[in-house]
Amino acid sequence: MITRKHTILLGIAMMLSSALLSQTALIAGLNEKIEISSDATGRLMLEKRQEEGMIAREDRLFIEKDGQTSVIFESEGRAIEQILQADFDGNGSNEILIIMELGGSADYRELSLLQLKESKYQQIWTETGFSAGKIAINAKAGSSPTIVIDYFTEDTPPKEARAIYGFDGGKILLLKTVPPDKAG
Repeated sequence: MITRKHTILLGIAMMLSSALLSQTALIAGLNEKIEISSDATGRLMLEKRQEEGMIAREDRLFIEKDGQTSVIFESEGRAIEQILQADFDGNGSNEILIIMELGGSADYRELSLLQLKESKYQQIWTETGFSAGKIAINAKAGSSPTIVIDYFTEDTPPKEARAIYGFDGGKILLLKTVPPDKAG
C-alpha cells in the first residue's frame, strides 16, 4: 500500500533526479566549441568548458589556422558571455571585445579587449564592475567605433547609466557617462 509518506518520498526522489539530469545537460551544453568568425587570421573559436561538479568556468578563445591551434585568451574562472569585433584602430584588423560574467555578485561583467600586434593577439584593455545591462559596439560610418555599456549604478535605488568608451592613441578611454536616454 502506497502511503502519503511514500508519495512524498517518491516526489522528492523524482525532483532530485530531474535536477541532476538537468545539471548534467547544462554542463554537457557548456563543454562545446563554437565558431565566432573566420578571416585571414583563421577561425576564431570559443570553447566553453566546465568540469563536472565545478562552479567556475574555464572558457577560452583560440584561432585555428592551417591545422594549428593558438589560444589567445583564457577566462580563468569567468564565463565568456559574448564576443564582439570591430576595427577600433582603423588598421583593417578587428579587435576582439570579450564580455564575461564574474558570477554571483550582483551580475557584474568584466570586459577585455584584444588587439592583433605583430601576428599575436594581446590584451590592451580590461574593465570590471558594470552590473547587468547591455554591452554593444557602435560602429557609425566615418567615425571610430565606440563601446557602449548600459548598466545600473550602485546608488540606492540603482539608476540606469550609460558609459561610452572610444579608442584614442592606442588606448581605450572613457569618453563620457550619461543617462541612457540622453546618449544618442
